[in-house]
Amino acid sequence: MIKRLLSRAVPEHEWPIWALPAIMLGSFVLSGFLFYLFYFGPGIRDLQGLAYAPSDDAGRVRIEIGGTLFSVPAHYTRNGQSRRGGTLQHASLHALLPNLMPWRDDRRDAFLDTGIASNLVTINIRAATSDLPEERIFKAIYQPYIAGSGQVGDEGLQSFSFRSNSPYAGKQIFRGLKTGSAADRQRPPLFICDDMDDANPTCESRFNLGNSAQVSYVFKRVHLAQWETLDRDIREKIRSFRAAARRQN
Repeated sequence: MIKRLLSRAVPEHEWPIWALPAIMLGSFVLSGFLFYLFYFGPGIRDLQGLAYAPSDDAGRVRIEIGGTLFSVPAHYTRNGQSRRGGTLQHASLHALLPNLMPWRDDRRDAFLDTGIASNLVTINIRAATSDLPEERIFKAIYQPYIAGSGQVGDEGLQSFSFRSNSPYAGKQIFRGLKTGSAADRQRPPLFICDDMDDANPTCESRFNLGNSAQVSYVFKRVHLAQWETLDRDIREKIRSFRAAARRQN
């Protein structure tokens, strides 16, 4: 019966008879394997090392970004790529406020919390070309989109609202009112924050490392009142990673 059916589709001289069923079975197995990989296997981000994969390993990883060397404890990294070492374009780090504590398994819930009062701060180091101080960045990039004059709050920040038709609609910018030398006053930290009517407002700040690397960090707006301590501690943590790399030379 099977031979008679197959003979209509496959000339007898092209047999063996098992070839067609074997091809059909192989196709079925392959499609099932691909289905499994698509839904349950590693994705492209996993294979690239970009998927979220924290580590509790305190051993240091030596990386170079934008010509700047860092020696970063692995438990500060968010993914496998940031732990590969060598020259990178980008490294993603994380820590918990208020003391910038690194990942540990018993802190998993705090690191995975993304709610309005989360203590998580994510830190990204990227290769970037910029040598503009924060004051010039404020005037050249942000000020053209600001509506009205700024207001000074009790926490030592000057706040500005963006125009509703600007690229930054729905956000505010805060400028730290730093004292000290003229150089310090030219580099007041800037914070771009979601408006308070946002369901889960966050803030972001950036600073340059020389002319070829940049650090940005993101945190929940509920912590903005502690901006000075937060900014100082993150800058100091990055300096410690750089100092550790120099000691390894």
